[in-house]
Amino acid sequence: MKKTLLLLSVLLSFQSFSQIHIDANTPIYNGNGDNYDGPPPPPPLIPYVKLNTIINNEFTRQLTLVFAYEATDGVDKDLDVKNMDGDYPQDISFWIEDEDYVIQGLNFNLSKKIPLSVKAAVSTNFKFYISENDGFDDGQPIYIYDAIDMSYHDIRNTPYQVVVEPGKDTARFKISFTNNVTLGTNNAVRSILFISQDNKNQVLNVENPNNEIMKSFWLYDILGRSVISKDNLGTEQNFSFSTSGLTAGVYIAIFITADGAKITQKIIVSNSGN
Repeated sequence: MKKTLLLLSVLLSFQSFSQIHIDANTPIYNGNGDNYDGPPPPPPLIPYVKLNTIINNEFTRQLTLVFAYEATDGVDKDLDVKNMDGDYPQDISFWIEDEDYVIQGLNFNLSKKIPLSVKAAVSTNFKFYISENDGFDDGQPIYIYDAIDMSYHDIRNTPYQVVVEPGKDTARFKISFTNNVTLGTNNAVRSILFISQDNKNQVLNVENPNNEIMKSFWLYDILGRSVISKDNLGTEQNFSFSTSGLTAGVYIAIFITADGAKITQKIIVSNSGN
């Protein structure tokens, strides 16, 4: 596997180009109106980015994004390479047409989000970071989007580390080139709800002063597990949810309005009553 990935890395460093026979006495045009006798310029590099993921501090999976104009959002047989390590209990891949890949061709666009597939046989620590890039704008951020709390993490500057629960998840993580939201919503939307944790009475309180229609509510722990959920909350001005059965820690509260707006807030549950 290592030999295969090394070979692919070398091959992906250069674009294929046609060999042209040039007579020794034939001058070469340099594009500026002058002739020169030097060799032709080397072929341009294919821009690429390598995403490393350290899994449980045991091994590192490397995924490569190759930027090519001819690439599509589907499977490109001349660019994309499948993940052949299906027996690994913990792993991460690109998710293309319901299959796992370790190399993906991409026609770059700022608005694109690239789905990732993660799997874990047990609770597993994943640490994402950009290990290498060539021919790609050094000033362009690269984010990991985490759907659990709708957060964006610039992994060019700081690794993003998170625990993934057992199972296979193809919807939680994506690579993004833009940070579309902060905490999952903007201030205008967020101001319709006031969310607070009352640790003394072990209750999560929510004020809905504008009687907005609330479609659903989820509370997630930092492992991404849903610990409380409720649908069809309605238009009540006040909601409350007992947190008495929860362990102390950080949680993510997510509310969905009737028109699909998402309101997200972190809360801290403490057993000390503070």
